[in-house]
Amino acid sequence: MTLDIGKVEAILRQHWQIPSDLSRGKLQEYAGRIQVLILQKYSHDNLKYQLGLIQTTKLHQDLNDQACDQIAADLLRLAS
Repeated sequence: MTLDIGKVEAILRQHWQIPSDLSRGKLQEYAGRIQVLILQKYSHDNLKYQLGLIQTTKLHQDLNDQACDQIAADLLRLAS
């Protein structure tokens, strides 16, 4: 089963504080990147690492390792 971008975006919103000035298009872009990683069969640890990079470099937030871990687990569970 594949995840659609809307599901990925919803999971990101559930676990991260998405900045109010972030456009919906940008969030969809990040969700699309994550979707590709899942389709490429990234492991939990690799996906978690990539999520951390998005959180720190794209969203300019402090790393929330626990949230990234939970997002990766949720996404991989839904994709299986």
